[in-house]
Amino acid sequence: MNNDLERLQKAIANSGVCSRRKAELLIINGQVTVNGQIITTLGFKVTSSDVIKVNNQIIKQSNHIYLAFYKPPNCLTTVSDPKNRPTVMNYFTNINSRIYPVGRLDFDTSGLLLMTNDGEFTNAIIHPRYKIDKVYEVLASGILSSNAIKKLQDGIILSTSFTTSPAIVKIIYKNIKKENTLLHLTIHEGQNQQVKRMIKAIGSRVITLKRLQVANITLKGLTMGEYRYLTEEEVTTLMKLSQKS
Repeated sequence: MNNDLERLQKAIANSGVCSRRKAELLIINGQVTVNGQIITTLGFKVTSSDVIKVNNQIIKQSNHIYLAFYKPPNCLTTVSDPKNRPTVMNYFTNINSRIYPVGRLDFDTSGLLLMTNDGEFTNAIIHPRYKIDKVYEVLASGILSSNAIKKLQDGIILSTSFTTSPAIVKIIYKNIKKENTLLHLTIHEGQNQQVKRMIKAIGSRVITLKRLQVANITLKGLTMGEYRYLTEEEVTTLMKLSQKS
């Protein structure tokens, strides 16, 4: 972390003490001091040289972390699970800072998942108004017709309140013998089970689903269950893409 100004609640959340929302409540309730002074203003800015205490305990300000993770299938995209099912956090036991997934991948979906402790970065990636492209590899049942593909490209009504934006569709192959179609589908929204619902809407079903890419970040160099740190250039490019939207 450098000496640039940062909101107090964000600095607390990035330290791993708690979530940003919880940090805001701590500030409002007068449980946070900066350099010995009680701060109750949410807009208060701090630097890495400031001494921040939560309930009279000094917190250690930490750097932001940005990771690209190759999520395996059959694990939850969540920080914890009350039923003790496997989660993506099982793969980050050597990361000391509090990190969390950027968006979600379904339990049975594999592929690229970004992990971070930067709330602004998370919002830039997942909020639909920023139109960050996500590329999925979809193995769909049946041989998709030209009409079905056109429906994906035109946008599909999934509910009375949501119609998908036009998708980019690239057919990789059509397997007549096995009666399935492999395609790459590029979308920028992130509705719950959106890809599965889109494929169902054209009369097919998803057999397997993998996310290949988020904007400029791919799975290149990763095997399933592995992660790597994003470069500064990759993070900067991602943030610039969101600013263009």
